[in-house]
Amino acid sequence: MPPKLFGSDMNQGVRAVLLTAKALAVPVDLIDVNVYTEEHIEEELLKVNPDYTIPTLVDGEFVSWNTHAILGYLVNKYGEDDSLYPKDPEKKDQVEQKLFFESDTLCPRVNSVIQAIIVENEKEIRTEKISAITESYMLLDGFLENKNFLTGDSLTIADLCCVATVSTATVITPISTEKYPNLSHWYRTCKNLNYYEETNGVGLNNLDALVELKLGRPRTKELCE
Repeated sequence: MPPKLFGSDMNQGVRAVLLTAKALAVPVDLIDVNVYTEEHIEEELLKVNPDYTIPTLVDGEFVSWNTHAILGYLVNKYGEDDSLYPKDPEKKDQVEQKLFFESDTLCPRVNSVIQAIIVENEKEIRTEKISAITESYMLLDGFLENKNFLTGDSLTIADLCCVATVSTATVITPISTEKYPNLSHWYRTCKNLNYYEETNGVGLNNLDALVELKLGRPRTKELCE
């Protein structure tokens, strides 16, 4: 029986898990849970995760509900090698640096906007929130100087996790190729992964449509800059 993954494909953490599972050729059974509404509580999720957060992975008797922990678990258990999450202390440190950047800086800035639109029904995105996201773009562009991927020449879970969040950010403000050439190149490289559209693109499109619905109008270029 494949692991169960509770979550919505509109959520970047869930998409990071789907990307990683596909990279490892590990099938997962996605159980859709909308944590943005209290109209329906998924009792099965509540039983295994009292915190009621997504993504939550159930693999047999094992349960994990932290995105980064789930990614590490999948590689450690199912990976044929450690290329996606190296065991070498220095290489592992580089991966974890970028994972912590995603969780401590990038993700909160993106979630702040998505939450405001979807849950709080805000119709305008404050300038300071857009600036916080573009500052994250600038930092990522610096990380990627002379690199194909975030930690060097090889794809890791840092890339899979960050591309899920960066792609979510592009729903709010696109990546300028002129301002962030390294980030733009990396983003295109990630989008060219043969499993990207299936695992990240579909959910991203669903989120994009929901954001436009909540805003009550198509997002304009001015709104995104």
